[in-house]
Amino acid sequence: MENTQNNEFCPDMLSALKNANSILLCCHISPDGDAIGSLLAAGLGLQSMGKQVTMACGDSVPALLRFLPGAAEIVGPEALKGKSFDLALSVDTATVELMGSCAAAYFAAPITAQMDHHGSNTGYAQFNAVDGSASAAGCMVRRAMRALDIPLTKEIAACLYCAMSTDTGNFRYPNTTAEAFAIMTELMETGFDLAGEARILHSLREVENARLLGRALNSLKIFANGKCACMRITAKDFREAHALPEHNTAIVNYALDLPGVEACFLAEERENGQVKASLRALPGRDISTVARRYGGGGHQLAAGLRYPGTLDALCESLEQDLTALVEGKE
Repeated sequence: MENTQNNEFCPDMLSALKNANSILLCCHISPDGDAIGSLLAAGLGLQSMGKQVTMACGDSVPALLRFLPGAAEIVGPEALKGKSFDLALSVDTATVELMGSCAAAYFAAPITAQMDHHGSNTGYAQFNAVDGSASAAGCMVRRAMRALDIPLTKEIAACLYCAMSTDTGNFRYPNTTAEAFAIMTELMETGFDLAGEARILHSLREVENARLLGRALNSLKIFANGKCACMRITAKDFREAHALPEHNTAIVNYALDLPGVEACFLAEERENGQVKASLRALPGRDISTVARRYGGGGHQLAAGLRYPGTLDALCESLEQDLTALVEGKE
């Protein structure tokens, strides 16, 4: 297993990418902008090298991300059955479990590699380009493209902007680095439509998302002497809002943006009985320690988890955990 935690990619991984003819690319389930943007940027870049690239995700591409170049080429895991690949590459995927149903095809490849920026990454591939200090997986993809002499195009720039702006809160979160701004300079030089894409990613809101937001805000609860907040969305809320899980985008941030709140969570109940939560925190708090307690993971300020019990049980448990976190009892 070979790893990289700096701006230089491991030579063996680069050689493997150069020598592979057929490549499987995949990202994590419940994909966000970094996952889809990184997947598409890597896919378009490798295609420009003459590679036969199959891009796959265990869940469908969120509607607001389908405008990205190449998004229509992303297939589901069922399309991978019976196919073989020289190399499989995952992006923005910290654990095997997050690969979902694409994991079987990924590990069937004789060579596995990954590009990720989660400090909780388990290093499951033969070649692991993992840097927890990178702003987004998109930064890792850009590093690889530079090392492989893949030229930037407007299409690739649009995908990389999606990746980086999503995970940095449009370059306002503490994980925003000088490297992210340097890459943005490169992207701007391609002439891609920054204003148009920024509006789609950060201003437009689907009707279903607005309906879910209203229900989540109605459930808002403040606790731990005003230092914590939580919201919930039930399966009934999803039904009445005619919404899908992908329509929950950015709702959790409304709880964190309240004055005095240092940590928060959004708990969701799905129609299939699954219960999950998105957790957020301000600098100085490591919310990933809470997520890992439930088998989840993520970053210090943004993490997620799935829970085998009920929505009520999860909310009660997380309220205790977040209270202990902000009171320094952990």
